[in-house]
Amino acid sequence: MQVAAQHGSGLRLHRATGPRRTPLMHTIAVYTSGVPESQPRKAEGRSWINARHASSPLPLSSVSPPARRPLAAPPCASSASSSSPQEGGVGQEVGEYVKLVVGLGTLYALDMAIKKVFTAAHITFPSALGGMFGIVAVLMAVGESSASRVLSFYTPALNWIAKWLPLFYVASLVTLPLALKGIAGSELLKILLILSAGMAGTLLFTAQITVFIRAVVRTENKEITKAKPASPFLPSHFVAWGAVGAAALAATAVGGPGSELGARMALPFGLAATVGGYLLGNAVPKTLQGLLHPVVVTALVANAGAALHGSVFGVSYDTALKLYHTKGTGLMGAGDFLMAFLGCVIVSFGFRIYQQRETLRRHAPEILGATLLSSLFSFFSTAFAAKALVLSTDLARALIPRSVTVALALPIAGQLDAPLPITAAAVLLQGLLGANFGPNLLTLAGFKDTIARGLAAAATAGGLGTASLTSKEPEALPFCALSYSLVGILSTVLVAMPPVRQALLGIVG
Repeated sequence: MQVAAQHGSGLRLHRATGPRRTPLMHTIAVYTSGVPESQPRKAEGRSWINARHASSPLPLSSVSPPARRPLAAPPCASSASSSSPQEGGVGQEVGEYVKLVVGLGTLYALDMAIKKVFTAAHITFPSALGGMFGIVAVLMAVGESSASRVLSFYTPALNWIAKWLPLFYVASLVTLPLALKGIAGSELLKILLILSAGMAGTLLFTAQITVFIRAVVRTENKEITKAKPASPFLPSHFVAWGAVGAAALAATAVGGPGSELGARMALPFGLAATVGGYLLGNAVPKTLQGLLHPVVVTALVANAGAALHGSVFGVSYDTALKLYHTKGTGLMGAGDFLMAFLGCVIVSFGFRIYQQRETLRRHAPEILGATLLSSLFSFFSTAFAAKALVLSTDLARALIPRSVTVALALPIAGQLDAPLPITAAAVLLQGLLGANFGPNLLTLAGFKDTIARGLAAAATAGGLGTASLTSKEPEALPFCALSYSLVGILSTVLVAMPPVRQALLGIVG
């Protein structure tokens, strides 16, 4: 090493004062300098590198042997190589569309099959939730390799559902005015006060209790990867659905009041108004979406669209809303069409839950604890608030399951001898409040944790809260799905327990 160092310094000296040495001269010097014969190649290589540094103004790494000129490709090979990426891109795009259509179709068929099985077995538990948990169980049973292939196939359908999720929950909001008819103004004001305060209280309580339980059990809170945002809506979406709406309204006018053609146009025009409302809601500046969430804009525009179609068709506002969502009593309306897909949408949540299975397993204590305590808090806070405002007994009982999804809230109301239409309206009103104000309220309160936000939004506002939060924070979907299903299940179990049911009835009278 000393001889080599001396040669290195000698090279630098010769570069300044004498003739430049060649690599051959360095090799001879190394072999005559006393370096052991066992290391001649290593010394030779080091000397050659030093000589290169001395003789070249550029770094050695930038000096490379001349590139070999490639042989020219035949014209046919050149054209084939240039066209294959385009063909691959088109083929891949077609493949994604095929996966999308087949994926949605199989999810719909699966939902229908599960519904038939539950009906035949006289199971009152919502079949869609059963399907959701069934998907999780099957994916875990087949192993990670097979589950990954299944997830890859269903990814286009899952992404499409996530992008359009709020559409499948707004039908009941559009017809909400029908559910509120017949309630006295003073009682309606009390209901709104209870639901507004109850929404904020349950939302913040659930988020805080989630963080508290995590701190108690000392669960490691790893950062959850933010989901890729959905692709933006294009001008072509507005043009296409605007054309559908204009054509349907024109056909209604041509058919005239009360015509069969006008009645059939309620479906395409209602769909155009609903989708158009969602597009407009997403176009609202983000600074205003805290006050007017896209879910709410969708419901308002769809409601106005139903009224417009009704006026052209020559029917009242109430009748127009009934045409929008007939609930099986007439021709299929836009609300019926969208609600028909709600079951397969909920079933698809099972894939999202499976994808976050490790996180869910790690945070199981806070998920189970938060949903249980949230259910109890919602029940008893509602009962005490109704008693404080001297709300009539029937209405007070109807409000108790306000935080439970409608499918499970109605059986709970039945156990409390409460009027079912009022319960459905209360759940929808709270869902509307939670969808519009919930995400911003959580942010203002300082809750930025994805798990706490997901559990709180769904435990408070059910499906509407889920659609509202996940439209901007899709990574929260697995926690939302678990939250509103567990809140519904635990609430049903709690009310079935005589001590809990008697305590609630004793408070409201």
